[in-house]
Amino acid sequence: MNSFQGIVGQDRVVSTLQKALHSDHISHAYLFIGPPGVGKYCTARALAQAIIINDDPMGEAYWREQVHPDFMLVEKADNKTLIGIEQITRELEPWLALKPYRANHRVVIIKDAHLLSLPAANALLKTLEDPPLYTVIILVADENNLLETVVSRCQLLRFSSLNDTDIQNYFLAQGMETEQAVILARLGQGSISTALLFAAEEWEELWALAASLIEALATGKEYEVFSAAEKMEKNPLVMVSLLETILRDIFIYQQTGDTEAIVMERN
Repeated sequence: MNSFQGIVGQDRVVSTLQKALHSDHISHAYLFIGPPGVGKYCTARALAQAIIINDDPMGEAYWREQVHPDFMLVEKADNKTLIGIEQITRELEPWLALKPYRANHRVVIIKDAHLLSLPAANALLKTLEDPPLYTVIILVADENNLLETVVSRCQLLRFSSLNDTDIQNYFLAQGMETEQAVILARLGQGSISTALLFAAEEWEELWALAASLIEALATGKEYEVFSAAEKMEKNPLVMVSLLETILRDIFIYQQTGDTEAIVMERN
């Protein structure tokens, strides 16, 4: 079983990890860093799965049901803005102190590690400095604002933005028509997660709405601003991305007059 099979456009990173697995030279800590939505978390889960299932082939059902006893996911709580120190000291550290139950490793993914609070990062540093031999910790971060001491104790793997062809091929493999795949790839602007957001929506209607919001906001009238904010609340992630795209296209076209450099010829 190739757990990395679904990873799009990150061949260099995948090759590095596969070599480490095949040679049994797995690092005790990895830092996956790069732009949002380019496959960092998916790759982290693929690595965790490969490590655990290689150790415990009979544990595949536990992994599939997300209850394998030797895997932990640490992420920001819904009601918090940061990953707090208690998640490290009260949850992660006691769990890592226990020996593996089924596999030969205990694997932890810290999702959105750029959201670690300073106390949490300092607490994690102690574990990274002297980890149990069976530990593999995978930090996934969108921004390089982690403590330098934390970064220095991890094997750093940089993820790049995806090119349009990678994203197009992903959608084509799902059976999507070529024209739609091309449009979604351009809207994604290097991020497959952004492209997937558009794929789940009536993007043409949202594009028209975003364009009309920009025209309304350009009037500077207060009621237009409030009206725009209300409309954006219905689908904020997609709308913000569309507004950024349209404004970028307007700026580039005004500066260069080059239609080839813009994302969508619909402004």
